[in-house]
Amino acid sequence: MVGNPYLLADARGRRADSGGAAHVLGRFAPVIAACLALPFLRDNLLSFAALSGVARSSGAVGAMVRVALLLAAVLALRAYDLVVRGPDRGVVDLHPMRATAYVRARLLRALREGAPTALAAGVVLLPVWPDLPTLLGGVALLLGAWASGVGMGVGVNLAAPTLGADPRFADALDVVRGQNPRAQAALVWAPAVTLAAVGLALVAAAGGLDSGLRGNSFGYFALSLPFVVAVFGARLAFVSGDTLARIPAVLGEVDAAYAAVEDAEEGRRVYLEWIVPRLPATLRPEVLRVLRHGWRAERTWLSASFLAAAVAAAAGWSSSPEAASRLVGAGGLAAVGIGLLGARLRAGDPAWLSRLFPTSNARFASLIVTFAWVQPVSLAGVATLLVRQGTPAGGACLRLEAVAFAAAALGATLPVSGYVPAALIVWAVGVWA
Repeated sequence: MVGNPYLLADARGRRADSGGAAHVLGRFAPVIAACLALPFLRDNLLSFAALSGVARSSGAVGAMVRVALLLAAVLALRAYDLVVRGPDRGVVDLHPMRATAYVRARLLRALREGAPTALAAGVVLLPVWPDLPTLLGGVALLLGAWASGVGMGVGVNLAAPTLGADPRFADALDVVRGQNPRAQAALVWAPAVTLAAVGLALVAAAGGLDSGLRGNSFGYFALSLPFVVAVFGARLAFVSGDTLARIPAVLGEVDAAYAAVEDAEEGRRVYLEWIVPRLPATLRPEVLRVLRHGWRAERTWLSASFLAAAVAAAAGWSSSPEAASRLVGAGGLAAVGIGLLGARLRAGDPAWLSRLFPTSNARFASLIVTFAWVQPVSLAGVATLLVRQGTPAGGACLRLEAVAFAAAALGATLPVSGYVPAALIVWAVGVWA
């Protein structure tokens, strides 16, 4: 076979999924969230941007290393999911493998999928780059976090089964493995080892950058450390490519051990299902159906609500008098998006559902569930505003909850085409009320 079949399959998958605005928005959701959060970060994470001299440079490096560590952690965990728990494992486990080609394809895919997150980190740090040396140092630090998070994330996870069977690492694994066999312990601890190695490299690189900005030119050489770690991780991945066949057996043992103690109902539980027993009996079946429909059909959309909660928390974490309005603006926009999900789920119901299983509570149940999905955004924003300013945030809380309730009600009543303009009007009224 000519070429890399795994790269070809990835390219075909991207072409198949590339249509529609929803795909584009999902792809660049981290960048959009970073742009929305940027004005809210000036009062806390970026408060030193108004300073000058050494204080500004030191503050810039501190912010850079925090964002770089977060970026590397996200990409390393994504690499674990791609290599160990990825959706193609069921196919890979059953067919002959071209190990080197597969590893190369997974590394490139992890880098490509992590690019929007890396770009979002760059957007967040735009105000902390006051001059060319700081700008170039920050870019190098973020690129190092991007490369090392992916390289070590793929390499250490692939090498874990071999290391678990190597007697030279037996003593170290015996310290941390508990009741797990060594091979399982190695795979379980692989993400932690990745984060530790990448984190140390980034902290050392940030220290070198700070030293370089203070006049010690040799400090800039420390910026190469994350790239050295990335190359080491990639090399480890290629050397360990043949161990792909061992991962399914180890995962099977881990899953079997978990299944032995797992509640039989665990696999059927969904996000926020705990609210169902607290509702009147007439509402429970329909509320449960909407919860399950949303979690299984649009899990990515619901997971993005926690990203929106982080943006709302950034808006609330400020001493500015405008923080409450910013919180209502950011949180209300998230409520509009989640309300749109409610309308989409109703539109996705088959036409025969309401005829075969008529219920008078469908719209009310959709309102309850959508409103519940918005609550992490409201709670995160109002809590941080309360902690930061030390005063009751009742006005902002009421306005935000009013926008959320209205968006949920509109999503439960209107079709998607009518929902969007109506919800945006409600959001505008809530922001400027």
